[in-house]
This record gives sequence, C-alpha cells and structure tokens, in this order.
Amino acid sequence: MLNPDIAALMGEPQSMPALTAATIQAMREGMAAAGGALPGVDMAEVRDFDADGVPVRLYRPTMEAPLPLLVFLHGGGWLFGDLQTHDAMHRILAKRSGCAVLAVGYRLAPEYPYPAAIDDCATAFAWARRHAAVLGCQRSSIALGGESAGGNLAAALTLRLREAGQDQPEFQLLIHPVTDLALSFPAMDEVQVPGLSRDYLQGVRELYVGQADFRNAAISPLRASRHDGLAQAIVLTASEDPLRDDGEAYAAALARAGVEVLGCRLPGLPHGFMFLPATIPAVSHSFDLIARLVRRYFDQG
Repeated sequence: MLNPDIAALMGEPQSMPALTAATIQAMREGMAAAGGALPGVDMAEVRDFDADGVPVRLYRPTMEAPLPLLVFLHGGGWLFGDLQTHDAMHRILAKRSGCAVLAVGYRLAPEYPYPAAIDDCATAFAWARRHAAVLGCQRSSIALGGESAGGNLAAALTLRLREAGQDQPEFQLLIHPVTDLALSFPAMDEVQVPGLSRDYLQGVRELYVGQADFRNAAISPLRASRHDGLAQAIVLTASEDPLRDDGEAYAAALARAGVEVLGCRLPGLPHGFMFLPATIPAVSHSFDLIARLVRRYFDQG
C-alpha cells in the first residue's frame, strides 16, 4: 500500500499521454518545474565541469579533502531530467552521506537514442577517475549509482567496464533499476500505477532503444550471459513499483554469480520516490537509509 503522506501529495494518478514531440517537451517542462520547487540544502561547494564533452556537477558537503565520490546517474526514463531538475536530490544525497556526489548530464532520447546515454556515462565516469584529485576526492574510493533509468545505466556500465578489462567501481548503488526492457515480470501487472503502464513503458523503450535490440545486455543488464566479476551492489526496490521485480531479479542474478549484494524492498514507496519532497517522513527516511549504506560501503572499502 502506498504511504498515505505520499498518496495525499500525489493525488489521483493520471494516465500518461502518448509520447509525441509536443508531449515530451511538456513533460520535460513539468519535471523542470517540479524539480525547481523542491527545497534544496546548502553545500560547501557546487561546481560544474565539462567531462570531455559531458556536463557534470560536483556536490561537496564539506571542503575537507579528500572525500569518497559517488558518480550518480539520474532517472527519467532516458527521456527526461538533467542536472538542474535533479539538483535537490543530489544535494540531499551528498549532505546526508557526507560524500561528494558527481551528477552526470547524459544525453536524452529520442533526440539521442542508445548508445548516447551509456556512452556519456562511461565518459563521465572515466573522467572522474582521472580527475579525482581536481575534484578533491579519493581515486581509490569512487562508486557508481543511479535511480530508475540511471540505475539501468549504472548496471550496464559495470558490465561494459568488465568487458573492457577496466576496474570496477568500489560499489554500485542501484535504486529501483530497470534491468530487463522486456517488461515481462509479474509486478508489471500486480502493481497498478497509472502512468507506469506497460503501454507507456513500451513507448519509452522504443524511443530510447531506437534501432538497437532491447535484449542487448547493454540495454537490459539482466540478460547478460554472466554477472560475475562485477562490483558489490546495493539494490533497493520500492514496494509500490511495477518495475520492482527488475531490481530484485538483478540482485538475485548478481548473488548467484558470487557478487556481494545487499537487497532491500522499501515498503510504501513508489517508483521515483527520490524525486519527492524530503519533507515527507517516508522519503526522508529513505534518503537516510541510502546515505547510511553509502557511508558503510565506502568505510568498509
């Protein structure tokens, strides 16, 4: 059951419109307005960089150096969101974890379908590793995370790093990630949330995937032929999310492959809960949990 405070805020859910150029633009403007209305928190430093052509934004909760660094990839169905829309989320994540956060402004579909987003994330992650000292961060303590579509990109990037023979991040933080774009898990039918219907998500998939095959492991990480050799993982799912089975199936696949995994289903929360006001107690508690886990994994590394 959806948390009552969240249900009261969200009101009666509305079905999503067809994804035309006009509606995508209107939805982007709506997300920008919603993100701009979220209260932020003060940072010791917020600084924009050009990461080899990819815009990134650094959030430092303290100027004490060096800090661990979490490279974090925002959600939005690969179609929506940018550094500004998710600014409040990144500030809270940095403040409560006590770690630096590097947000990545990857290119969006449909203007830039796959592989533009994953390429940008790979570029930004490699740049962060090379420029850790400039960022005031520890080169040996860089993790990778994301929520929703960003969780998909983070999981896909760990697979890419493994295949390239490159070092894994210290850990991967996957928050209700999309891991199989077949959209065939039971929760798609069991959790009825207008706005995240199968038809809408299939439309999103078509715009993101473009001419590629959604069964490609770089698009659907759960479909990789193997999941061994990947970074230890924190996988958090939300009970009121039609996509919750994606994350839980991926956590199980990692565990079967011998990867250390901490998996948890958060009760009463919907998909995209990190984009809700942290003044709601359930949302605030979720940020606290995420922050504690981030600190713990950095400390044990």
